[in-house]
Amino acid sequence: MSNKTPTIDAVTLGVFKHLVLAIPEEMGANLRRTAFSPNIKERLDESCALFDAKGRLIAQAEHIPVHLGAMPSAVKAVMNDFPKLNPGDQVIVNDPYRGGSHLPDITLIAPFFWQGKLKGYAVNRAHHADVGGKIPGSMPGFSSMLSEEGIIISPTLFARNGIIQKNVLKLFQDSTRNPQERIGDLNAQRGANSLGVSRCTDFIRRYGEQAFDGFVEAIIGYAARRVKTYMSSNLPKGESSATDYLDGQDHPIPISVRIRLFADSFEADFSKTAPQHHGNANAPLSVTQSAVYYVLRCLLPDDIPPNHGCYESVRIIAPKGSLVNPVAPAAVSSGNVETSQRIVDVLLLALNDLLPGKIPAQAQGTMNNLSIGWKTKTYYETIAGGMGATSKKDGASAVQVHMTNTANTPTEALETTYPLQVVKTALRESSGGCGLNSGGLGVTREILFLEDAQVSIQSERRKFPPKGAAGGGNGKCGSNSLRYVDGSTVELPGRCTIEVKKGQSIIIDTPGGGGWGRPNLPAIPHSNTDNQANHRERS
Repeated sequence: MSNKTPTIDAVTLGVFKHLVLAIPEEMGANLRRTAFSPNIKERLDESCALFDAKGRLIAQAEHIPVHLGAMPSAVKAVMNDFPKLNPGDQVIVNDPYRGGSHLPDITLIAPFFWQGKLKGYAVNRAHHADVGGKIPGSMPGFSSMLSEEGIIISPTLFARNGIIQKNVLKLFQDSTRNPQERIGDLNAQRGANSLGVSRCTDFIRRYGEQAFDGFVEAIIGYAARRVKTYMSSNLPKGESSATDYLDGQDHPIPISVRIRLFADSFEADFSKTAPQHHGNANAPLSVTQSAVYYVLRCLLPDDIPPNHGCYESVRIIAPKGSLVNPVAPAAVSSGNVETSQRIVDVLLLALNDLLPGKIPAQAQGTMNNLSIGWKTKTYYETIAGGMGATSKKDGASAVQVHMTNTANTPTEALETTYPLQVVKTALRESSGGCGLNSGGLGVTREILFLEDAQVSIQSERRKFPPKGAAGGGNGKCGSNSLRYVDGSTVELPGRCTIEVKKGQSIIIDTPGGGGWGRPNLPAIPHSNTDNQANHRERS
């Protein structure tokens, strides 16, 4: 293609779209292959994306929704603090109030250039199993200040001209419990970004600078037009409100939303949501944005490319100082993993009135976060549960839902790396809600400790079950318990940090999904073009 080509035809645009979308997918594969920790290598807790020189999302891999929706805020923060970067530079950030999500999620941002001109950024975000703080794993059952949850990194130069800066290495060496693993994972992130930079510059070298610039404008414009056209033609106009609750440590915490659907825009108003919490359930604005973007994507056809254009039609009202837009230095560790799930739940609950029959029953609504720590090792996992049923079919069992999209750690990898034994991982019978279509089953997971350890749990839906839809039954609440050496058990709170002794085990029973429809209710017919808000599982 000539560099003088002023426009991009539809066929070329389609080819370029797939070429560019393949870059963050390849970045992710590279990151997983080279990572040190099972959390990234085995659980796939990472995400990759590309942005243009204006900080607009160009392309993203189908990785972790809560990571991807928050990335634009991190890129904007880096652009503000580092208006001039050079080839080989990379910037690190994890501050939730500067575009991060929670402190364990560390983002690296690398610029790419052509003939001295900034053309964009390769970006990845990965969950590190420990970033310091008062509890191994940096996910305490209770924390009230961000500093209790680990090291806080505002945008900082991580690498200059390809060389990692000693001050950053020293920060991780001095402040984390397993610095060798942390630095290994950071090197994997750096390598993934370098690959993304190389692929982007190769694209420009092959097709020309004008072709790249034209593609960026064309693909963003195409997505924006498709979203507006679809909303105008396929979604109803109107508004609806809903409220749902986090369990809370001492009392329920309400999250309320009013959704307004216009001909060409989607508005989510959280003005009646609870004020920011004294604990760590606060969701940074970037996380709230992620949840809203995810729900909008669920309503749209799959073939609309996920980029900046998709979200031009979104307006979010989230009062400063609220649970969904807290003020620093409020703690946020579970806001990213748990409150994000409830934001999705309440958005879908509100949409159910506007789109009857097209919204699934509630999924498990939690990530069931389990952090385990020893003096020099930390382990972190999220545990699958039930998906809500839809008007078409039963909910999936034992899957990660909505804002997470990770895999489980293989038992062989877990037992080889840590002094743990997986006693049981099985479907939790009768945990899905009944109905015309049944909710998916949760999971029972028991882990035996071969050495003393400190354990932290952040989980939800221990008090408020996942709701059924259209008369379907609720899913069963989750539960956590500790089994002593003599076989007796004691129930644990949804959020806690405890000392576990050798020979004891932790049992996590995850919630099931809600059922859809009364058993005697006829199924609602749907066309093949109907979209369901079920999360696509990662292959």
